[in-house]
Amino acid sequence: MLARLICIVSLGVALLTGCAASSRLEDMALAPEVLTIAPAVLGERTVEQRLSMRWPGGERSMETVVEIAEGKLNLVALAFGMRLASLEYDGKTVNETRPLPMAPPGKRMVNDLLLVAAPLEYLRRALPEGWEVQELGVRYQVSEGDNFRRREISENGVTQLVIDYFSGSPWRGRVTVEHRASGYQLILDSHEF
Repeated sequence: MLARLICIVSLGVALLTGCAASSRLEDMALAPEVLTIAPAVLGERTVEQRLSMRWPGGERSMETVVEIAEGKLNLVALAFGMRLASLEYDGKTVNETRPLPMAPPGKRMVNDLLLVAAPLEYLRRALPEGWEVQELGVRYQVSEGDNFRRREISENGVTQLVIDYFSGSPWRGRVTVEHRASGYQLILDSHEF
């Protein structure tokens, strides 16, 4: 499911190209280099996700599986049972196979995943100059056991991304990503094995 998150976020970034060409967020998200964060800080896990991306006039969905083990992040993205992409990230380099040209570039998918899932202290160190991230902690409980939290990512004091974790975790339950600059929303429903 985490892999789905990556794919959906990546699809959103692809829309960003047409919607906000002058934004530095686009430069960061579409940069040729991947954020440098070791997969091991995400914890060893296998996650399945259903990702939905909404924008004015459209919506798309895909399935992903993310496995983090032995210092590597492996991701498989699927749509309608067809493999869109497979990638491996070691903390510095993304190796990808894209049998179909419909999948976003692997580096973009990894960057988006790291924005959502990386621990705060590691993400702060990896963001480009002028970018900041903060977490707002528990705001309310939807039901017993829920632990809502929000992550905001800003450039020079202007909030660009708002990420809401309804279970308090990027690995289970629902996560939404609102990209204010480009007007799209990602909805991630995750299940960790």
